[in-house]
Amino acid sequence: MTVHSLHIFDRKGKTLFTKTYSPIAVKQQRYLAESGTAEPGSDPVTEQRKLVFGMLFSLRELVGSLTPDHSGESLQAVRTGSSTVHTFETMGGLRLALYTSNDVPTSQTSERREYMDNIFARDVLRNIYSNIWVECVVRSPMYSPGEIDVKSTTFERELDSYLSSLPWFR
Repeated sequence: MTVHSLHIFDRKGKTLFTKTYSPIAVKQQRYLAESGTAEPGSDPVTEQRKLVFGMLFSLRELVGSLTPDHSGESLQAVRTGSSTVHTFETMGGLRLALYTSNDVPTSQTSERREYMDNIFARDVLRNIYSNIWVECVVRSPMYSPGEIDVKSTTFERELDSYLSSLPWFR
């Protein structure tokens, strides 16, 4: 079980915070930078973040159009062959995306019932927002809404401490 990276986007798609944790994700970012697959003059990692936000936005709109009105359902995770993107969206439009390996459970309603004692990715994202983001970033006198990059060492330190305490963090 591995946490690859965490991205936090505002409602307009700007990346407020991103951090890579696993060596696999670091290799991927290096490959993107060296391969030159992005447009000339652009940062491949920035392009990757834009693609992630665009995918999450599009899938959220699709899920919203397919579910019955007022059902309260939202996009919780997108699973591929090698990894899963767990998502959490706040009422204010802040979107948190956690990339993990496929064996990290999304929520209690996911198909993996054997994880009933463990911590679920959706609960982790909710905790990151309510207990770490709000406390360290929103309540900071240095923070101004709409800021493109969060420069809070307290937030990053608390986030790293919390994620490393999880049973499925490697």
